[in-house]
Amino acid sequence: MTEHLRRQTIDTYDKSAEALAEKFRGIGPRVQHIEQALHLAGDPAEARVLEIGCGDGRDAKEIIQRVDWYKGIDPSKGMIKLAMAHVQSPGAHFEVADPLLSEFPSNLDIIYAFASILHMSKEENALIMEKASKTLRPGGIYYISTKERAQYESELQADEFGTRLFYYYTPEVICELAGSNFELAALSRSQVGHTAWIEMALQKPFK
Repeated sequence: MTEHLRRQTIDTYDKSAEALAEKFRGIGPRVQHIEQALHLAGDPAEARVLEIGCGDGRDAKEIIQRVDWYKGIDPSKGMIKLAMAHVQSPGAHFEVADPLLSEFPSNLDIIYAFASILHMSKEENALIMEKASKTLRPGGIYYISTKERAQYESELQADEFGTRLFYYYTPEVICELAGSNFELAALSRSQVGHTAWIEMALQKPFK
């Protein structure tokens, strides 16, 4: 059932890509969080960055101005098509790929996951944590933003865009999933409309 709902979520992004992208553009890029992650990673001169769930590329536009190499992946063909049309730079690479199934590039400085892990369960995110830990260099940053509630839970939501499966997290659950692979480097909270968000920077230990 969960896999069916996950597929349904991706189909919603495919069918409503233009409308969702327009909504996201109204919110704007996450410049503050992009720069915070770079600072925590030591402001690498030739940063290598992966973005999980890059969507239509609204954050990619800001990221590629600050790094040497960027790859954005998203399981939605519709979103990747928009990203490739809106973000044209020799330093940007986009690919239709499921982060649960695809290989991550090696020797990364930062992995961004803005509003993307919220479509994955704890078990799925534990797998992503393992993959991120293996591909980030020591001191690298895994930066995530996700919806927050008082406890971990899932919810199937239907709106004008379609039906999507969401998972709500707490900082404690994220840290539990990170285990010994990461240390918490920064934590902040924000409110967008009626939705509470958490932003967390997880750092791969230097040792």
